[in-house]
Amino acid sequence: MKIAILGASSFIGKQLLDRLTSLGHEIIAIIREGSSSKSLFESTELVKTVECNMDKYFTLADSITNLDCLVYLTWDGTRGSSRDDYKKQENNYNIGIATIEAFAKRGCKKIVLAGSQAEYGPLTENKKISETDETHPNTEYGKFKLKLYDDALKIANRYSMTLLEPRFFSLYGPNDYEGTMIISVLKKMLKDLSCDLTECIQIWDFLYIDDAIDALVILIEKANNTGIYNFGSGESYQLKHYIECMKKLTHSQSVLNYGVVPYPKTGIVNVNPAVDKLKSIGWAPKVTFEEGILNIIDSLNNEMKDN
Repeated sequence: MKIAILGASSFIGKQLLDRLTSLGHEIIAIIREGSSSKSLFESTELVKTVECNMDKYFTLADSITNLDCLVYLTWDGTRGSSRDDYKKQENNYNIGIATIEAFAKRGCKKIVLAGSQAEYGPLTENKKISETDETHPNTEYGKFKLKLYDDALKIANRYSMTLLEPRFFSLYGPNDYEGTMIISVLKKMLKDLSCDLTECIQIWDFLYIDDAIDALVILIEKANNTGIYNFGSGESYQLKHYIECMKKLTHSQSVLNYGVVPYPKTGIVNVNPAVDKLKSIGWAPKVTFEEGILNIIDSLNNEMKDN
C-alpha cells in the first residue's frame, strides 16, 4: 500500500511508520519544515520524507497521488490551556477539513483520522463508554475534533471513501511526552522523590503503544467500514491500582501523597472505553500494564545513564 502519514514524527507516527515499513508498505512521511526528525526516516528506500507545515497540508494532494491511505495524526494545542483556545482549535478544524477534501478529490481511498476521548466529554459515571454513546465535549479541543470527524464523514460519503477514526484514550510507552502522568511519576519514583497525587479513585484504562500500533495497522490494511473505534485496553481499574503497581516495579521509596492534589470543580473524570468493536475486527491487546511499565523503566534508566 501507498500510505502518507501527517505527523510522522509524533509519538504515534514514528512507531507506526516503523511498523508499516517492516510490513513492506510505501510511506510518505510528512514532517514540519526544518524538522530535526528528517534523518530518522531516511534509513529505508520505502520512506520518502516531505517537509510541509500544517497550513499548507491541503496542497500536498496535488503531488501525492494514487494514495491508498492517509493517516492524519497532527493537531496543534492538545494540552493545557490551548485545549480551550477557540481560534487555535478552529484553525485545526479548518486545516483538517481542507486537507481531507483535497485528498478525497484526488482519489484517496481511505483516511485514518486520529480522534480523542475528549470528543465524548467528561465521563463522570463509572461505566464503559461505547462508540454509539452520546457525545458532550466540554473543551474547544473536543468540540472541534468531533466537528472535524462529523464533517469529514460527509466528504467520505460524497467521494465513496472509507473514513476511520481511532478514538484514543490513554496511550503510554517509552519516549512519550514527559508531562504525562506515567512518565512524570515514574521519573520521581526512580529518584525516590515524593509524589503529590489526587485521591486516585477515578477509573482508568491504559493502552500500550505497541498494542495501539497493532490496531492501527489492522484499520489501515483491512478495515473498510467507515466509523469510530475506541482505542483502549478494555481493562480498567482505579488509578491508585496503577500508581501502586508502578511503585512496586520501580522498587521506589517514594512517599505517595494521595489527596494532596484536588480534583477540578467539574469533578472526577473516568477513562473507561468499551473496545468490543476493535476486538471484533481481529485485534486484542498483548502487552500487560506491568510489561509496559517495565519497558518504560528500562528506557528511562538508559536515558539517565546517557545524561
